[in-house]
Amino acid sequence: MDLGLKNKVALVAASSHGLGRAVAEELAAEGASLIICGRNTTDIERAAAEIRQGSGISILAVQADVSKPDEVARLVEKGTSRFGRIDILVTNAGGPPTGTFATLTRDEWESATRLTLFSAIELTRQVLPGMKDRRWGRILNITSITVKQPVDNQCYRIACAPV
Repeated sequence: MDLGLKNKVALVAASSHGLGRAVAEELAAEGASLIICGRNTTDIERAAAEIRQGSGISILAVQADVSKPDEVARLVEKGTSRFGRIDILVTNAGGPPTGTFATLTRDEWESATRLTLFSAIELTRQVLPGMKDRRWGRILNITSITVKQPVDNQCYRIACAPV
């Protein structure tokens, strides 16, 4: 299928494994150049090599933790320096720790919020100005099903806390 993504540049967060990796592979199959990241250098470099081997497209692999705004800024700067622009952003992050409302500490709540919410906000803040300047861009936000349907021990809001 041709989605018109050939020669576009896509940044896919948390793309060394799982859903982020699958999205990166599909974008590569469509001919998009990739900026991929993950917290583990070995894992993200392995993912880049495997995707590059399967698709032949240009990939920049960056070790970055998207829950840290300075690392998001570094990731976007490296990607923009390498490719000149970012056309597509896919926000994605690993899940927060499991637990119930009562068992999660304040630090765990803050960490989960930085990872699942503020990473998407900061990634968008970093790439949106360029997209607006070029009058073209796409942002896809991937999050957990638990924002719609509570899952046991994946509690992120008071409403799903067991009584």
